[in-house]
Amino acid sequence: MSQTEQATGTVSEWKSDPWSRVKDAIHTRWPHIGDEELHSLPCDRDAVEKFLGEYTKASTEEIESVVREYAPAPTLLNQVNHVGEQLAERVTPPITSAVDRVRYEVDEHPGTITGLAFVGGLALGILATAAYFRARPQPSPYQQLLPPRWR
Repeated sequence: MSQTEQATGTVSEWKSDPWSRVKDAIHTRWPHIGDEELHSLPCDRDAVEKFLGEYTKASTEEIESVVREYAPAPTLLNQVNHVGEQLAERVTPPITSAVDRVRYEVDEHPGTITGLAFVGGLALGILATAAYFRARPQPSPYQQLLPPRWR
């Protein structure tokens, strides 16, 4: 889809009933914002609020009150997507930092890391073997007295 078609689609969305009311409320509160700037935005409540936050330097509460009064509620899919994006933004930096730290330690101390991996694997093997033998059904006291071929 070309940019002209995208812009035309966005303009027509801004002319729909709920978004035209949002546009009027924005123009009433911030008259210096032009139609071209609004029409370049998608008709998405979060995108409009983010744009207004950067462009007007108004408080978050004020922006939300102007936009959310008239904007249609986002669909469940949009809400889930937004929560997922926020979660990814919060979780990605600590995970990246931890991975970088592990790479650094492996590069600086390869013998120690190899020894730890060996001992850890050995311990897991012993635990798995012990769990296997404990999970096997034990013969009853009477069956223990019988020779193995009669059990």
